[in-house]
Amino acid sequence: MISFLQCNPITRAIIISLLIAAFTGLLFLLIIRWTSKRRPCSCLIPALLMLTVGIIWGTLMDAQNNFDLSFIGEWLGNLPWLVYVLVFLVSVIYCGFGSWRERIIAKREITLDSIREALDNLPRGLCFSDEKGIPLLINRKMYQLAEEATGKLCRNAEEMWREILELEGQKCIEPLYKGNISAFRWTDGNIWQFSRTELTLQNQRYIQTTATDITRLYTLTEELEKNNSVLDKQYKRLKNLLNEIVQITQEEAILASKVKIHKELGECLLAARRYLILKQPDKDIFKFFEQWHEIITFMESKLKEEKKTSDYAMRELIEAACALGCTITFEGGTQEDAGHYPILKNAIREAMTNAVRHAGANKLMVHMEIEEDTLYAIMKDNGNSSITSISEGSGLTALRSRIEKAGGNMEIRLADGVELHIKLPVKEVS
Repeated sequence: MISFLQCNPITRAIIISLLIAAFTGLLFLLIIRWTSKRRPCSCLIPALLMLTVGIIWGTLMDAQNNFDLSFIGEWLGNLPWLVYVLVFLVSVIYCGFGSWRERIIAKREITLDSIREALDNLPRGLCFSDEKGIPLLINRKMYQLAEEATGKLCRNAEEMWREILELEGQKCIEPLYKGNISAFRWTDGNIWQFSRTELTLQNQRYIQTTATDITRLYTLTEELEKNNSVLDKQYKRLKNLLNEIVQITQEEAILASKVKIHKELGECLLAARRYLILKQPDKDIFKFFEQWHEIITFMESKLKEEKKTSDYAMRELIEAACALGCTITFEGGTQEDAGHYPILKNAIREAMTNAVRHAGANKLMVHMEIEEDTLYAIMKDNGNSSITSISEGSGLTALRSRIEKAGGNMEIRLADGVELHIKLPVKEVS
């Protein structure tokens, strides 16, 4: 096989150039590992390989220029040229693998550059500054937002914050609300929320300024407010309907009774007129007495039922609750007992509507107890147990006022659901 010295000058020049390239690559790899503060053993292999390539390169250069060669020089010059090509390939493969490995390690390591790169890739703006507002760390998004809002780069976080708060429609940026947390509708339609947080690290005070894109959250909030407005209107209609159901049913029952009384009483009067005036005794006198007795008995029964209209009201209320998917149960008394107390009836209706609408309940338990002319009632639903506070609307406020005028009191408690406690004097509410 042809040795290096037997090759023509062009081939020898090419081989030496390849070795110089391999030496340069190994030198760069060694510098990278050394500056990355790797362990000494990680720099040993590229250093030895670079030294070997350098010695071979220098020796072959002497042989190329026909200098006096030592034993090692003659030995290297008589080696086949393919050996040096193999040395070049091994060096290239090692440099390539080492560079790839260094890149992987650099991506996994947490350095100042990696932290800055991560901050720059955040979808939100972020700025850390000292007490005087001098930025210590700021990402690209905050630079972009600051320039769009103020027309200049962020040189001082305090000045940037003041200028953002002073925006009043400039540059087509619409302020939505301002304060420690401020929101603006940007030129592209997105909603950006700016906030500030004080941080203390090693007895040093720092300020974190954050800009967050809340476009989707703001849109969903607006939709939720619209839906709540629609639900409020439906609730008011439902409440009015529940209040009118009892009255309409009572009026229908009274009208039916009047029609029946009018019809039967008219028949009795006509029959009596024929018997007494026209002297047409179509019926026996006892038949007339029996007919009059029936109509009088019917009228008496209707007068007694008028005193029990509250029973009908309670039945209608329970039927309305069933239509809404809520079951009302009674303990310590019956629904007829509850119907004797108009204020209690209103309290049950208010508790039922609130339980269905606000707590999603499907069951309402009414516990009644009378002690020494005082009615104690507890209305408890099985709705959402995570409710932490109750704000009284117009219905509960009116109910509380009516109870207090009657000499009682009302209390709302939060347990496993919502409990409405009522105390009423029996004589005042029956």
